[in-house]
Amino acid sequence: TRGRFSAIGGVRYVHNDSFGDRAVPRIALTFLALRGRSRFSGTRLRFSYAQGIKEPRFEESFGISGVFPSDPNPNLKPEENRAFEAGFEQGFFGGKYAFSALYFNNQFRNQIEFTTNPIDFHGQYVNVNRSMAHGEELVLKGHFTNRFSLDSAYTYTSTQILQAPLCTSQNFCDPVLAAGQPLIRRPRHSGIVLLNYLGSRWGANLGGSFVGRRADSDFLGLGIQHAAGYARVDLGGWYEINSHVTSYLNLDNALNKHYEEVVGYPALGINFRAGFRFRFGGS
Repeated sequence: TRGRFSAIGGVRYVHNDSFGDRAVPRIALTFLALRGRSRFSGTRLRFSYAQGIKEPRFEESFGISGVFPSDPNPNLKPEENRAFEAGFEQGFFGGKYAFSALYFNNQFRNQIEFTTNPIDFHGQYVNVNRSMAHGEELVLKGHFTNRFSLDSAYTYTSTQILQAPLCTSQNFCDPVLAAGQPLIRRPRHSGIVLLNYLGSRWGANLGGSFVGRRADSDFLGLGIQHAAGYARVDLGGWYEINSHVTSYLNLDNALNKHYEEVVGYPALGINFRAGFRFRFGGS
């Protein structure tokens, strides 16, 4: 950190028998462009760049048996990613409110996806040679009072498979993995809103989330190529019994909406979790 400028850098060294040795760098930069006053309390610019690599899982390389078997693919390559982000954060009214906007861009190589042959129902994990995802994220946070706060975010994501050499007339693959198609299970529109109350001995939150329509597949040749969008509401609360014990209750999908996060796998209806948290030590 120097004056208004700060930087964080690092590198991760990876050794793997399947792809050898790799150095994976990452750097994050911030710059306080304007200190601001009470109304506009600080403008901060942000930028980050990172690379990533992920080896195939055991079942992806060597297959699985069962009703819907997956054939082995010993030639499966590790997934690689290059990502950068750029944006700003603006504070308001002495930091009580903050708005941030961020552009992100991800370039994937050898992304691993699953495809199924509808003739014998045998599946296999394959590499999509090159794909990309980019978009914007908007975040608004605020403290209305000492006890009430709001967190909200909206994300727009555009994805596309750029090269899919295995999806040709000579090789079968699911149509959703062909070049020009969006990446599966990446919604173009998504967002969350979370209202929090923090009391002296108890607290509560009300959350809403929405996920737009997104590409997906049944992987059985039935022609299902997308999952419908959905919205859900969650509730939560906690009560501090004493300094060492806190009870909590979470009510998920409070409106009992029927939806599927993944095609063919219905999500839970209204459900709850309750319990206690214990803290040891301290006063």
